[in-house]
Amino acid sequence: MTTSARLSGSSIFKNLSYPWLICGIGMLFYCFNYFLRVSPSVMQNDLMQGLHITAYQFGTLAAFYYYAYTPMQIPVGMIYDRFGAKIVQFLACLTAVLGVAIFISANSFLVAGIGRFLIGLGCAFAYIGVLKLASLWLPPNRFATAAGLTTAFGMFSAIVSDKYLTAFVQLVGYKNALNIALLIGVGLSLIIIFFLKSRPHSSPIVTPIKKTSSTSTLSQLANSLRIILSNPQIWIVGMIGCLFYLPASVFLDLWGIPYLKAVYQLTPEVAATAVSCTFVGWIIAGPSIGALSDYFKRRRLPLLISAVMSTLIICTIFYIPGIPLYGLYVLFFFLGIFCGAHPLCFALGKENSPIAISGTAVAVTNTLIMLGGMVFQPIVGQLLDKHAVNVVMQNGIPVYTASDYTYALSVVPIGLALTIILILFLKETHCESRTMKDFIAQEAVGESPILLQPTVEAAH
Repeated sequence: MTTSARLSGSSIFKNLSYPWLICGIGMLFYCFNYFLRVSPSVMQNDLMQGLHITAYQFGTLAAFYYYAYTPMQIPVGMIYDRFGAKIVQFLACLTAVLGVAIFISANSFLVAGIGRFLIGLGCAFAYIGVLKLASLWLPPNRFATAAGLTTAFGMFSAIVSDKYLTAFVQLVGYKNALNIALLIGVGLSLIIIFFLKSRPHSSPIVTPIKKTSSTSTLSQLANSLRIILSNPQIWIVGMIGCLFYLPASVFLDLWGIPYLKAVYQLTPEVAATAVSCTFVGWIIAGPSIGALSDYFKRRRLPLLISAVMSTLIICTIFYIPGIPLYGLYVLFFFLGIFCGAHPLCFALGKENSPIAISGTAVAVTNTLIMLGGMVFQPIVGQLLDKHAVNVVMQNGIPVYTASDYTYALSVVPIGLALTIILILFLKETHCESRTMKDFIAQEAVGESPILLQPTVEAAH
């Protein structure tokens, strides 16, 4: 092989691998985010005993993450569109680390809530950041693949959190266990600031433009939101994503391990293993379904099949008693397999909006999706408290029955059943984003400032 051929091969490999490496740094931040998001599920007893709180307060404490995370998604999209990923993700990661430090030191519900709020504030930039990087660094037909792969990495992080954090919390307590997250967060911040690049040097999609005044920026954001929110398909996609994500945001992220301990009398370690089976299924299915969806240029059919099967599986878990342990493992695994179609909602959000405001469009989609955790995590806790009669206290912690958990978590199968209905109103995009011309022709409002200029990125 000649020297020029070897150099050419090396160049091709670099051109193929380097964009994925950049997106991979963003995925690491998302893994860190997911680790922090699900960590309360393995600390229920410690938190309820240490902070002297009820199930409703425990659900509310976990939801403090979403109180910051969810409303921040829209400004996060604008911030990424304007300033790029490098400095934004660096500061976001440090904010999450600060939240962890406050949460560790908390001795009251309020202080712990502030810590969770800051964690959510920093982590609000995680998933949108990866999708923004993917939209700039990767070909359009790899976007859903990247979204599915990102979710898969997040699920792997959840497996680590559920399995190993469970054992570590029992061994040294949750405060000492979370000190590890501080070190991880600091190391990740350094990786981001030294190695991440916001965009390719020559991007056919994004060209830096002069910064405008804050008034102009707000006007552009308002115009972007008007374009996005006036599209009924965005609302349908957002509601589908919200309800389809309930098995993760409500059950897996928070109440799954307590449910299995109460209903099936599993030890914390075995319950964590069962929940991890769902994450394993999601890891396999997320990228695979995304890649197949990209290949066949279909979004609607994979979502419909997945929603139907997820509903049947979750109803089996909740309403058929006496399922043996190996049966639970299989059911949780296939629940993850069929929930793996969820990242297609982000692709649908992107494809129903102009590429110039793709960051804001995906952020709006994620805002609607994450409303599920913000709203339903405390609701499940409240339903537990209300359904429980003559609650028995053990070591200062209320003990809830299997009936209590089944009643409270019925919001999950109900939400999945509604998802099936909503998908019937979804239009197929065939993996193609709508163009500027489409929106201008549709709205007949003349030229719009936000539509005339490309997405803003700072050069890093």
